[in-house]
Formats: sequence, C-alpha cells, structure tokens
Amino acid sequence: MRIKKGYSIWGLFPNEEKIYLNQIKYIVQKELISPKFESHMTIAGPYLKINVCFLNKLEKFVKNCSSIILEIKGYEFKEKFFESFYIAINKSEEINKIRNSIFDLKKFDLENNFSPHISMAYGNHPKKEKELLIPKLPKLNKSIKISKIALVEVDEDIKLWKIKKIYDLL
Repeated sequence: MRIKKGYSIWGLFPNEEKIYLNQIKYIVQKELISPKFESHMTIAGPYLKINVCFLNKLEKFVKNCSSIILEIKGYEFKEKFFESFYIAINKSEEINKIRNSIFDLKKFDLENNFSPHISMAYGNHPKKEKELLIPKLPKLNKSIKISKIALVEVDEDIKLWKIKKIYDLL
C-alpha cells in the first residue's frame, strides 16, 4: 500500500545543477502539465511518522556523508502519476549504501523496487506525448551531484511537498 502522507528523505542538488534541472523541467512542464515540486531524487521513505530521536540520528549520520555523484541514464517515463516523466539514474553502490544507512536509522519499505530518478513531471500523460517530447529536450550531462539531504513532508492528496530540514553533505 502506498503511503500518501508522511515524510521522505530527498537528495538535493547544488545551485548550478538545480538551475540545469529546472531548465529541463520548464520545457517538460510546458508540454506536460504537472504539479510544481522541487527538483530532487527520493532516497528513502516514506515514513508515516518521525520523531526527535530519528531526526538526531539523521543529523549525526549526515555530518559524516560526502556528496554523491549520480550517473545519468537518460530520459524515461512510465504510466504512473509520480513517475510520469523523469531522468533515470543508474543504481550505484553509493546510493544503496546511503539508503541502507538511513534504513538502519528508521525502517521503511526498502524492498519497494527502488528506481532512482529525478522527476520532471507528475501526471497521467499520454505515452505518445511523452515519446514526442524526448527529441525536443537537451542532451543530458553524464552525471549530476547530490550535495544535500532533505527531510520532506509529503501529502500526495493535495500535491504538497514541504522541505522541513536541509542537511549539507561534505
């Protein structure tokens, strides 16, 4: 069962990477109407509830984490509202390690077929529209860096993604 209200852990990007992603997202969302959201990659969660103990553990953990370089696969899409159109990311040992470490702090559904990606649009868009959009988009960089971890309050019913706390990585 999908948790629609709760908390997630996102990876965020340095300003230059964020500008790059937002330029692509602007082009995508001109074609594919979407709720607005911060450019991110979901790393862990969702959690129904969090507490001070978890927040303290997360803060302590993040102080020892370095930024992560993600290898970009390309533009992809699915017939799912929250994976409608995105930039696919190759799974890596670094991503799995950080996910497993956060899982050790507080359990979440680790076996949820994790598919690392950076969403460009949410929605129920026709497959043909998405296929026709890809050639209009800029060529992607080979990699992108996560420089921050964020705790995010999520309420999918009202399309709300509110960043509660941001932690800088080394």
